[in-house]
Amino acid sequence: MKSNLRIQSILAKFDKNLDGIIKEDIPVLKKIKKHVITSGGKRIRPFSHYLFCQFLNVKDKNWLDVGSVAELIHAASLLHDDVVDNAPIRRGKPTIGSLFGDKTAILAGDYLLACGISRLNSLGNADLMEIFSQVLKDLSVSELLQMEWEKNPKISLKIYDSIIYGKTASLFGVCTEASAILAGKSKKERAIVRDFGVRLGKLFQKKDDCLDYFVDSNVSGKEFLKDFKNGLFTYPVLVLRNQLGLLEKRKLESVFKKEERNSSDESYILNLMESKKISSMLQKELSSEKNYLLSFLNQFPNSSERQLFVEQLDRLT
Repeated sequence: MKSNLRIQSILAKFDKNLDGIIKEDIPVLKKIKKHVITSGGKRIRPFSHYLFCQFLNVKDKNWLDVGSVAELIHAASLLHDDVVDNAPIRRGKPTIGSLFGDKTAILAGDYLLACGISRLNSLGNADLMEIFSQVLKDLSVSELLQMEWEKNPKISLKIYDSIIYGKTASLFGVCTEASAILAGKSKKERAIVRDFGVRLGKLFQKKDDCLDYFVDSNVSGKEFLKDFKNGLFTYPVLVLRNQLGLLEKRKLESVFKKEERNSSDESYILNLMESKKISSMLQKELSSEKNYLLSFLNQFPNSSERQLFVEQLDRLT
């Protein structure tokens, strides 16, 4: 209970700061700002940044702005994603595109990015500008890769890894690395801390992919088999495909080539996942990665902040 209150208190600081960073100029932007701040997001990225600032004993008062900019970049990417995906709902609420139109959503995402970069620039830290600029490049490249490969049966695990790196892991890595920059760490030390964030981001994305096949919607909050119904080659499918013989692979790909997948196809994919023990295989893999992240945290003194991170890691995974 106390940890939840602590988390809510920290996240409230970020929300208040976001309100000050987004300088709305016209009525529609005011509505969009309210929508972004009250969207119900977990604020995982700025929270990770905050906790690493605590681990590294950061005294720089700009930590709050840096974490807020990371969240703004994430929020902007979601506005753009929802347009690309033609999504009417996000976190149980209508998307900006469905409320105001796709053009408004795209321009609003651009505006959020501009607000974030403007605040970041005001901090006068070239290293921060460099890593956040790279994140924006990574996001764009990964979206283009995803559009090219998401329904292509020739997609490989290597290509998938490139997509989730740019789409998710790169920003996680920047959140942790930025704390090392504020702490005045060397480039070698920054790289180690960044690697933790990248691995956390990849774990988060892979777990999210697994929810589609192995967790009921009442528990996950996501529509069960949504990715499958959309014909997307996500992580569980790619791992499954590597366990199949040639004829089985062809049959699997034929199911994904359909315009729509029916209830018979759903039973087929679920039975195939079960027969090849994909859930168990992925659980072992993700648990192993989680254990690495937990062991990494052990280098820092035992504290309430470290316990908060462990609790959040448990919730994420």
